[in-house]
Amino acid sequence: MRTETDKTKLYDRQLRLWQKDGQAALERARVVVVGSSTLASESLKNLVLPGIGEFIVVDDALVADEDLRTNFFVRAADAGKSRAQSIVDNLCEMNPDVHGQALVKAPPEFIALSEQDGPEAELLGSATLVIVCAQPDEIVRALGARCWDANIPMVAACNAGFIAEIRTAVREHTIVESHAGAKSDLRVMAPFAELRAYADSIDLEALDSTDLAHVPFVVLLIKAVDKWVAETGLAKTGLEYKHRKEIAKLVSRMAPAPGEENFDEAAAAVNANCSDYEVPSEVSQILADPAANAATAQTSSFWLLANALRRYLGSEYAEGKLPHSGAIPDMKADTQSYIKLQRIYKQKAEQDKAELVRCLCDVLQEAGLPAEHVSSDEVDMFCKNAGRLRLVRTQPVHHDAETAPAIWGNLADEGVSAHYALFRAVNTFLAKNGRYPGMPGVDVSDLDALCVQDTSELQGIAAELMRAWGDKDPETPQNLAAEFVRSGCMELHNVSAIVGGVVAQETIKLITHQYVPHDGVCILDTANTTLAAVKA
Repeated sequence: MRTETDKTKLYDRQLRLWQKDGQAALERARVVVVGSSTLASESLKNLVLPGIGEFIVVDDALVADEDLRTNFFVRAADAGKSRAQSIVDNLCEMNPDVHGQALVKAPPEFIALSEQDGPEAELLGSATLVIVCAQPDEIVRALGARCWDANIPMVAACNAGFIAEIRTAVREHTIVESHAGAKSDLRVMAPFAELRAYADSIDLEALDSTDLAHVPFVVLLIKAVDKWVAETGLAKTGLEYKHRKEIAKLVSRMAPAPGEENFDEAAAAVNANCSDYEVPSEVSQILADPAANAATAQTSSFWLLANALRRYLGSEYAEGKLPHSGAIPDMKADTQSYIKLQRIYKQKAEQDKAELVRCLCDVLQEAGLPAEHVSSDEVDMFCKNAGRLRLVRTQPVHHDAETAPAIWGNLADEGVSAHYALFRAVNTFLAKNGRYPGMPGVDVSDLDALCVQDTSELQGIAAELMRAWGDKDPETPQNLAAEFVRSGCMELHNVSAIVGGVVAQETIKLITHQYVPHDGVCILDTANTTLAAVKA
């Protein structure tokens, strides 16, 4: 077993992406993978290497000759053995810290048993996330319904030759560390008391050229805005582009000589900092959500904090602004000035956090929860990322069979409605014929004729589905349908490797609650090197 120091060295590159908290979440995770195909192996490879805690592969398939040609995680000696057990054994060799096991049961049997009290129900209920690979839609929908009810994220993926589809379904997924780009928040237009006092303490006229060249651009902007207001008589609010352009020119004129780096920084920062403060729309939507009014013993920490943040924003103290993160960008300044400015913003962040904690205590009291119910680390992280909060709620995949897909219009806009319809048509074809299109039965004398026949039938099924979903003149390109038939819905290793990377990436986002996962359908056409990510 590796020590923490060993793990830090081993996982150094990924720790830079999701930090220790994300790695800890990954190592606690329990992922259930339904299916043991090449796609499942490639998806798991990209989870085993970064150190997923535990994975369970559910499938009863045996290793066949075609697996030896497409699946790098089965060996010739595994022929005729459980494919799930074979890929588990070979994957675990890649990282001894990861625990893997195989449950040799057919997916329909696993689903049926999971609906009863027993180990299968316990396994599914304890899963952090479920991945479904290369399974018929009826399996995806059944698992989707179970996961949806338990609010367990599910990622379903399949590919047919050069075409692949990835669907994500999660009832509610909250993100504090979204790593989204946040708008500059230096409070130049409305400096808080300590920042105003610091800016006022610097007399630009009294400084020599050396000292003037080391004044932080934040101070220069505050001075320039004050001077512009005095000269024009206009208010600071509602500035138009022409006004910001005037302020930038004023900053340049204030420079003792052309090319002073800090004055150039200030002029370049006018557009980002000289505008009215706005709470990001994604954060506003979270605070307007009914869940942000909840305060019960069952409410998650995220929503308790969102409730507190809603109250904080409505307070006289906040003046409609989110808690400051305490972070400021690098800038041209002498060390003493920069450290002093940094300290001012950090003190503001601490004050804001203290006010948020006061609001949180009121929320926890109403919920009948102790003050320590939400940890100080959670509060710190929430305050630092208050402008980057995100909420993801996808459409349930198990409703696709009952109604037109909620994203049908978006699929058409992205030009992949035919791809989506053909994936659904494949399942209708399978139910009707007992085989995938393009896969010969026992007695087939003319394979070419079979492919032509299957292509025509598949096109017809897809067109019928598209008409049922409101497309009056559906188009299902013959060459696209022919690719589904040509492949026989078999998996190519190189395509599976690409798709497995995407599946693992989305899985890690969902497990770590960092970065924003895709909330819809992703269609990958490797023959034409196109990827369409369609949001719900």
